[in-house]
Amino acid sequence: MSHSSPITRRTFSAILGGAALTAPSIARAQTRSLSVQISAIYRKSFDRYIVPKMKELHNVDVVLSTMLSAEALTRAMGQRANPQISLFTLDEGPWEQGKRLGIWDKITTDTVPNLKGIPERFRDHDGFGSGLYSYMTGFCYDEEALKAAGVPAPSSFFDMWAPGFKNRIAMPQFTNTFAYITLENTSRLLGEDPAKSFDKGFAKLKELRPNIRTFIGPLGQLIQLFQQKEIWLSFAPQLSALQAAGAGLPVKWAAPKEGAVAFAHYIAVPKGAPNREDALKIADLMLSPGYQKALAEIDFMVPVSTQIQFDPAFAKSFPVTPEIIANARTASWTEYNEQRVQLNERWQREIQS
Repeated sequence: MSHSSPITRRTFSAILGGAALTAPSIARAQTRSLSVQISAIYRKSFDRYIVPKMKELHNVDVVLSTMLSAEALTRAMGQRANPQISLFTLDEGPWEQGKRLGIWDKITTDTVPNLKGIPERFRDHDGFGSGLYSYMTGFCYDEEALKAAGVPAPSSFFDMWAPGFKNRIAMPQFTNTFAYITLENTSRLLGEDPAKSFDKGFAKLKELRPNIRTFIGPLGQLIQLFQQKEIWLSFAPQLSALQAAGAGLPVKWAAPKEGAVAFAHYIAVPKGAPNREDALKIADLMLSPGYQKALAEIDFMVPVSTQIQFDPAFAKSFPVTPEIIANARTASWTEYNEQRVQLNERWQREIQS
């Protein structure tokens, strides 16, 4: 559907003055399109807030695609010489690898003013991206199913290996960043330095195989698995449990006593991006207090902006407390970025096969 400006005295004069003078006015009124890649796990808030706001404020139609972070990085690498997507969002590890490869362009507070409300720890110190939200990885479990089976709710990370969870755990495929989070956390808790080896982590996860019922791709698959009572437990972020609970399921989230694992999901604009000005506008909108609040209250993300205030009822129900955030440990992404292909192949061979 085409769009045109209303006839005013000014535009009427331009029409009388000749067709050559009307062309810029028509061009300005035309709807622009912007190709954006995001994660499916926050699409609901994106569709409700960002898409209509970009249309309302900037007359931009957002052309949206969703994919896992590793897949998004592969797409960005493949388009490097001729970018087709103007903005990507990726988990911290894949985003960092893209930075190392020189794929991302700089964003600053001059071009993205809402960056000013994002703490330094969630902003790339070289200016090549910003955190959009953060994950807190812990236990997502079906409280009713565990009670009915007489299985205690997990409290320690290694409770996942308990016999009561046989054939009841969902584990990510390695294209899902949470597979690396699980591997890295297992190795560290066993006293292994991932910078040197993941052997202990792989060996321990191999022992978990009898308890693994299935391997998931996108996190959204967890809700269906909980709904069908196929699984009772997954090591996953808070949003998975809260989305399941929002669908009426008895799914809870808790941090292991060893601490949750925290990492961020990043916004990045590729170098040479088409419609770069509109890409910066949508990045600014995604970091605005309004959308950061919507991210939490609609899709249950942990926002990175310091300029929002939750509705009291939501704040009371949100399981990620300041104490959990303070006690969470972060993952090292150096090993992921240096060994991603090899770790993926080993995961397929030793854990998923």
